[in-house]
Amino acid sequence: MVTSTENTAAHNLHTILSQVRDSGGRTYAAAWAEALDAPWESLEFSRRHSEVTNLLLLTMRQIGAMPDRARSRTERYIPGWWAAVMQPLTNWQDNGRPPATLINQDRLDHLEAAAELISARLGGTDAAPRGGDLSQLSGQCREWLEILGSLDDVEITPALRAQLISQIQHLIWLIDHADLFGGARVAQEASSVIGSLAQASSTLTTQPENTSRWKKGFVAFVTACAIFNQAATTVQDSLEVGTGLVKEIASTVEEIRGE
Repeated sequence: MVTSTENTAAHNLHTILSQVRDSGGRTYAAAWAEALDAPWESLEFSRRHSEVTNLLLLTMRQIGAMPDRARSRTERYIPGWWAAVMQPLTNWQDNGRPPATLINQDRLDHLEAAAELISARLGGTDAAPRGGDLSQLSGQCREWLEILGSLDDVEITPALRAQLISQIQHLIWLIDHADLFGGARVAQEASSVIGSLAQASSTLTTQPENTSRWKKGFVAFVTACAIFNQAATTVQDSLEVGTGLVKEIASTVEEIRGE
């Protein structure tokens, strides 16, 4: 499973908006349905369009990490990108407003330029991952579904288990649709999963064998994220990153418990 090398949220937002603009659909609704490959007003369309808004939000956040001059110069175009995604004042079923008249090409050009700036400045992070193969991360997601499913209600509360499973299932969905939403969206969600698993670690009452499996699974998941984000040249490099992070998290949890 390989993603595009244009791996920022802005790149994928630019691609989707360009497809909407250049669509042969007679209405804005039809153009979006074609670009997202989902029927208009369906649950799947709602899910996919919501992810487009996530791409815009990530782009805005990453622009905020630019140097002041580049940030202020780029931020002026954000309202235009938002309008292209939402079109709040337009009837999406209006046959008299073809998509090409609603999405300004100059604004798309500025979005593509912003994507290149983000890629150059934030390469190797979850904002612009350098890796292209998501198969290892996908495998780790499925391993975690097995780990969570094997724990009983004494070891982990049903509500926490359900929340973690839902989050990981959404990450799997994003991996399966990485050709549409891109590697940066996957990497960002994976980082969120890491945080959720780390936080959940402090509330577990697992048996020794499951505690060991949880820790090993956490290291493996962090390693898979490091390989994708940084395109680590050796497994050992990534293992050191993952193991080091786990030790820091474990130390912090112990310090908090001791207070």
